[in-house]
Amino acid sequence: VSDASGCSMIALLHTGAAKFPQNLLPRARKALCSLLPAGVLKDSSIVSRKLASHGFGASMAAMSSFPPQRYHYFLVLDFEATCDKPQIHPQEIIEFPILKLNGRTMEIESTFHMYVQPVVHPQLTPFCTELTGIIQGMVDGQPSLQQVLERVDEWMAKEGLLDPSVKSIFVTCGDWDLKVMLPGQCQYLGLPVADYFKQWINLKK
Repeated sequence: VSDASGCSMIALLHTGAAKFPQNLLPRARKALCSLLPAGVLKDSSIVSRKLASHGFGASMAAMSSFPPQRYHYFLVLDFEATCDKPQIHPQEIIEFPILKLNGRTMEIESTFHMYVQPVVHPQLTPFCTELTGIIQGMVDGQPSLQQVLERVDEWMAKEGLLDPSVKSIFVTCGDWDLKVMLPGQCQYLGLPVADYFKQWINLKK
């Protein structure tokens, strides 16, 4: 399942007893395996066992070494947005996921995930549901983008990511998410874009 950037959408590996949503497994597998070169995790690590239990075993078993990283944390992000054929305007973010990956241990430490209520085109098209796997009931009654951005900021603060001594960077598959989608929608709605969204690593490059 591809989004507007042409890449598979990441999913979130929920902590504790929560389960990976089955419809998001293929998207998460591709994103994580694209981000983590050979040797990121050892089979004995907790996250390796957790990933293996969700079908990541072969990829994890092939990893043996990983070079030091300049960032303390990688924040893997990939939006889903309203869409149709021909494309609707403006597009609106309907799923906002972030996966916090430790740049030293390569363990998944935390996730942020919220669905977003579209306001300009509140009714999802059949094309959008087919492409993203998101049905109308998932976005109805959800917070607005402004509210979600406020919660992202709260999560960033809680995770220590706003500390000037902590180096983190967003990771995306393509430039669409943070160069086009988020700033475009924020401009349309008159919302500011936080500085931490203005720099990212594009996995395609």
